[in-house]
Amino acid sequence: METVIFFLVVLFITILIGLPIGFGVGITAVSVMFFLDMSNIMMIARRLITGVDIYTLLAIPFFMLAGEIMNKSGIVKDLLHFSRALVGRFVGGLAHVNVLMSMLFAGLSGSSVADTSAIGSILIPMMKEEGYDKPFSVAITCSSSLIGVIIPPSIPMIIIGSIAQISIVKLFLGGAIPGILVGLALMGLSYYYAKKRNYPVGEKIGFTEFLGVTKHTFWALILPLIILGGILSGLFTATEAGAIAAVYAMIVARVVYKVKWKEYPNILLTAAINTGIVMLICGTAMALTWYLATAQVPQHLTKYMMAVTENKWVFLFVLNIMLFLVGTVIDLTPSLFLLVPILLPVSTYFGIDPIHFGVIMVANLSVGLITPPVGTVLYVGTTIGGIELHTLVKELLPMYFVLFMTVMLITYAPPLVLWLPSLF
Repeated sequence: METVIFFLVVLFITILIGLPIGFGVGITAVSVMFFLDMSNIMMIARRLITGVDIYTLLAIPFFMLAGEIMNKSGIVKDLLHFSRALVGRFVGGLAHVNVLMSMLFAGLSGSSVADTSAIGSILIPMMKEEGYDKPFSVAITCSSSLIGVIIPPSIPMIIIGSIAQISIVKLFLGGAIPGILVGLALMGLSYYYAKKRNYPVGEKIGFTEFLGVTKHTFWALILPLIILGGILSGLFTATEAGAIAAVYAMIVARVVYKVKWKEYPNILLTAAINTGIVMLICGTAMALTWYLATAQVPQHLTKYMMAVTENKWVFLFVLNIMLFLVGTVIDLTPSLFLLVPILLPVSTYFGIDPIHFGVIMVANLSVGLITPPVGTVLYVGTTIGGIELHTLVKELLPMYFVLFMTVMLITYAPPLVLWLPSLF
């Protein structure tokens, strides 16, 4: 356990002094290397390279590029019109539109930060103009964006599949129903606040107008169907699906949305920067987890958990509390790289299906994206909404509760996760 304590202390110190997480994890890996008296610099160099030399991880830059192209093409406005046509007529219509847009945009980007940036910049000013409180507008935008990492094609699901050698397709399918449940839970909370605060009701539209809106949104709506349909039918792998998504997004952006060629250098640059951040974390985290595995940390943790409880359901409760706390101080991506190799053997001992375990990990740690002190989405929301951090966190408190209860439902009702993957 000395290795675990040392690893945690060094990692938290790097976080507290404000180092970028990729460099913080790298420094922790080097520190653990010396702590274990395994100071072979070539070994850690090899681990950094092999950490990113994984074929399935190629899907990440492709999906990031596809999401960035869709974001810049103006497709978000079409999704807004489509969502408003479906749920805008209800009490608190724009709040429901916000959540539904996140569910639809999730099928294009797989990223919560991209979701918040794209949707928030349009909907937050619109909600304020129509009489919604600014803190609520920003809070529902941030919390609904978490669906982006749960519903397929989810980048964190790709990461888990690559680390744990689990079927990425089944992880995608396993996240579908939980993502919808998160959306429905947030819609229910939005309805409650709309009634309590007298938020406006949107206008109904006719069937003919709805068909026209659907026609405009058609090219965006079929992308997730192409991705999942192609994977499930065996036409291409998840990695190849990322490439197809990027090519499709480029063609649609150019032909349908008339994106000019001169805009593509900035699109490619943004996608490359985001990919570089993820891959740096990937390499350093994989090096660190190799040293932790060498120190037999997973085995020691399994023995410790066996001493605490032999009950699967008690273990799952402890796991969720631990993940929730970890998510508040470590971002989602590095948390996956650090924890999956350690916790997967423990969960396997307790008889938990790897797909179920993976979805629990993503759903729970995603809440950390909107919790201080390191919540990435939280800070994007404060910037876009022009709101103080403490004000936003206060408005998010009921949403934390709703999200955590939804995670517990997913945890203790495995069929919600495993039913769809079992069909394929």
